[in-house]
Amino acid sequence: MWRPLIGFIICFLLLNCEKKKNIPYLISVEKIKLLNDLKQKSIPPPPFYSYNNLIIDQKGNFYFYQKDYTPWHCIPSEKDTIPDLFDIKPIEITKIPNSSIIDFIKQNVANKNEMKRILIIASQNDTIKDNSLISYLNENELRAFSIRRSTQEEDTVLKYKKNDEYYNYKNIKWDQNRIMLPVYKIENE
Repeated sequence: MWRPLIGFIICFLLLNCEKKKNIPYLISVEKIKLLNDLKQKSIPPPPFYSYNNLIIDQKGNFYFYQKDYTPWHCIPSEKDTIPDLFDIKPIEITKIPNSSIIDFIKQNVANKNEMKRILIIASQNDTIKDNSLISYLNENELRAFSIRRSTQEEDTVLKYKKNDEYYNYKNIKWDQNRIMLPVYKIENE
């Protein structure tokens, strides 16, 4: 009598463990948890951008770009909710095969010097279904990582990249409630 009951309990526990692994990562839910935790510890929120940036498009494809320079305003305080224009260019974005994303991160991010082992992941969707990527990131091979929704600039530049169209940020009608554009002095002649 006890053996079937114990077998049922073990199967039930194993099935529940398997279901937990398949729970998608919800950016909006995790962001609230993270911001509350950081606020309690008096730590500013993570930056919008880093040296290493990964974009996950609406179909779950991976795109990667690097930038040497991170504007000071892209390291936000609690009041900074709008990213600066980061001057991303379509040519800087590289498509990464989905099957090799973890190997790509190991070879191009995790093996860098400590200050360059930071990865920002931007998703066009609120849900990230690739549990292997989240599991890998939680193994702490990187100095730090942050997951957020993609910015207006990332979405726009990625669209131009995919469509192989000419891109100039000055030709875009930006929603200035979602992006801080550079201010240039107009010289009087």
